[in-house]
Amino acid sequence: MLMIKSLLTVLLAAFWHPFFVSVIEVNHNKAEQSLETSVRIFTDDFENTLKLRFPGKKIDLYQPNAATDSLINTYLKEKMQFRVDGKLCKWNYIGSERVEESTWCYFEITQVPALKQLQISNRLLYEYKKEQINMHHVTVNGQQHSYKLDNPSSEVVFKF
Repeated sequence: MLMIKSLLTVLLAAFWHPFFVSVIEVNHNKAEQSLETSVRIFTDDFENTLKLRFPGKKIDLYQPNAATDSLINTYLKEKMQFRVDGKLCKWNYIGSERVEESTWCYFEITQVPALKQLQISNRLLYEYKKEQINMHHVTVNGQQHSYKLDNPSSEVVFKF
């Protein structure tokens, strides 16, 4: 009986304790000489984080508008940096969309004909939840490498 109670306690704790995770996917498009990037974040966590970062602004990721998209762009650029072969890169924000419970954000880094090393600095949602995890999946020449950053760790280096 004690074992059943312990199991139920663990299951209930897992059910009521949500995960705080984002997923960052980076694909090197050799033909286009670019890094195509998507970021998937739970919409409610992202909206709450944006409200913390931009107090007084009307933010509704369930019905986004151009002003909200601009805030997303600003936030992402504050929290993420990319270095290709040691060189800090600027990236172009393409936009975002909501898919079920997640918000997907898209951007690209151009003029990347080849890639030996990619360094990512990522502090997404770290100010919102100390339990935040940022998963990274990077694909270059058909090789995928993955890495998990737990708050407060914010740097990862991929070598190809």
